[in-house]
Amino acid sequence: MPHLIRPMRPEDARAFLEAHHAAVRGLASRDYSPEVIEAWAPLPVTARYVEAVRSNPDGEYRLFAEIDGRVVGVSCIVAENSELRACYDAPSASRRGVGSALLGDIERAARERGSTHLEADSSLTAESFYSRNGHLVRERGAHILRNGQGMACVRMRKTLALQIS
Repeated sequence: MPHLIRPMRPEDARAFLEAHHAAVRGLASRDYSPEVIEAWAPLPVTARYVEAVRSNPDGEYRLFAEIDGRVVGVSCIVAENSELRACYDAPSASRRGVGSALLGDIERAARERGSTHLEADSSLTAESFYSRNGHLVRERGAHILRNGQGMACVRMRKTLALQIS
């Protein structure tokens, strides 16, 4: 399944939310209650949510994965905090290398922006994915979603290898 990884553009905000929602609702629903899923990926996708993503107040660097022009995955970092904020792939792209490609490219972008490590609040669903890709469990806890809803998470960290030019 050939895919293209590219930087997200402001006009991609709706596609970002749709990919995020597809991943959360299609993959994480087996590990979380309907209330957590709704808080994490609320429907419908409104113009207000699209504008919030487009405005990018936290300065996230975001990547998209596309197959045949269709967005099937997203990843983002806040490099100044060494934070891996997201790495999602749609159920249709799951276990086909898309997530690993996104993660590798976002880690490379983090290194290029001066990060020596990345920390993430992983969902329970993604813990094994991150572990397979070199992220280590620091602790288990709760991640607080934008609406104040808590969700179980796994705090993980990965030291980024130095790139030798």
